Amino acid sequence: MLLSLTVLCATLDYIPPDDRKEHEMYAIITAAISFGISFLVTFGHFIVPVRKVLVGTLGEMIASIIPLSLWMVGTIMIQNPNDWFASTVDDKTGFEDIQYANIFFFSWAVLFSNIYLTSAVFVNNKDYNPDLIIWSLLFSVSFTLCGVAATLKSYICKVDDISTCWRTSLAIGIGAGVGGLTLIALILCGMNKLGPCLHLTIGTVSLVSFVTGVAFITSASGPAVTMSSMYFATWGGAFFSTYAFSRGLAEMFGGSLAGH
Repeated sequence: MLLSLTVLCATLDYIPPDDRKEHEMYAIITAAISFGISFLVTFGHFIVPVRKVLVGTLGEMIASIIPLSLWMVGTIMIQNPNDWFASTVDDKTGFEDIQYANIFFFSWAVLFSNIYLTSAVFVNNKDYNPDLIIWSLLFSVSFTLCGVAATLKSYICKVDDISTCWRTSLAIGIGAGVGGLTLIALILCGMNKLGPCLHLTIGTVSLVSFVTGVAFITSASGPAVTMSSMYFATWGGAFFSTYAFSRGLAEMFGGSLAGH
């Protein structure tokens, strides 16, 4: 609720009424709808009769899915450097340059918190798998890394040396590869059919990929040397893949370790 309100106020303050086009209006409408639904659901939890018919029901699930659907599109619009909204492209380096920090950081924060929220709604489902949240977040940062790197590649390769250019291609490959694997894991996890061996395998590949990404993408010659969507997506992927890997180890060897 508060994150949506922050994005709404920041956008209204930053974008003059005469300069608000389709993307800006979509961001404003998305933030307003997200704030309105979150406001109603949040205060509904404080009213006992409402809480009893809300928590763990289809209504709560819909109330989380609607803002998530809107923010998945809205965040892409807000974070696209080509639109010069929350960030721009530096003409000298081809790197992403944060234009307005409040919109930049809080639009990412509201998206990932909404992903977490939507996944957590499934807690009361008898078939709920706690790994659903981490796979959702890992898929999101992988998709983000791939999309942002693909957007910036032409700018970076035009003005920078070969080293930075191929590292941008590496970012695209890591984002697409891990994103595809985690999508499979996410679907199987939702169906409660993700076995420990496959979990550990995907977690290992994701961890190795993002550790490699941190080493090459965020280094001095990499395209994510400054704070940007690519920078946070790379480190976020490293963090979430580490957690996914550790969960895979626990599922694979937890029982045998407990026996000893």
